[in-house]
Amino acid sequence: MTEPTTSRGRGCFLYGCLVAVLLGLGVLVGGYLTVRHYVNKFVDKYTDASPMALPTLDLTPTEIHDATSRLDAFKQAIVVGTNGPALSLGNRELNALVAGAPDFADLKDRVYLSIEGDTLKGQVSVPLDKLPIGRVKGRYLNGAAGIKVSLDNGVLLVTLDSLQVKGRELPEEVMSQLRRNNLAKDLYGKPETAEVLRHLERIEVHDGKLVITPRQTPTPAKPTQ
Repeated sequence: MTEPTTSRGRGCFLYGCLVAVLLGLGVLVGGYLTVRHYVNKFVDKYTDASPMALPTLDLTPTEIHDATSRLDAFKQAIVVGTNGPALSLGNRELNALVAGAPDFADLKDRVYLSIEGDTLKGQVSVPLDKLPIGRVKGRYLNGAAGIKVSLDNGVLLVTLDSLQVKGRELPEEVMSQLRRNNLAKDLYGKPETAEVLRHLERIEVHDGKLVITPRQTPTPAKPTQ
């Protein structure tokens, strides 16, 4: 039986955020440079014909199982409206999810995540096939990105902080434009994902952890005797 759309959206909200960041990163970079007529120079200098090998962690099956179980429990609490605790994920837990959670299957071998202070960092290998530019078909954006993440009052903000491609910093005129874009804006075009975000109080990266805090449902007052 096909799973209801809303459940599926709730099931992969974190996956959806990461995909939006990766695809948004490729679209923004490629789109901006296309407008500037830099396509040929960009393709030759900043893209590769094949994906790059990403770092790996020596994760145990237990670590992968525990990370996916914690995510499943958190998802279920959101679905039923239980006032559960925040979900806190460090470097190993994030990469365990990428390695083992079904929702993250499309990210496997495309991203390696780490957290430094209040910045989510990722080594990424993003296929550019989704860009409407024939010259980048079959090409990859291989690099390292620093990303700022926050959610307040139901508004998710994911912005690019830094980006190196093939060991090179992009020109500052490009970076200044990219930093102004919310990489998660397209998530609000999906009603099921927007509904999930409405049930979250905060998403923040702090002290080496990605912390997702659900909005608490007021407990009904007990009737007076």
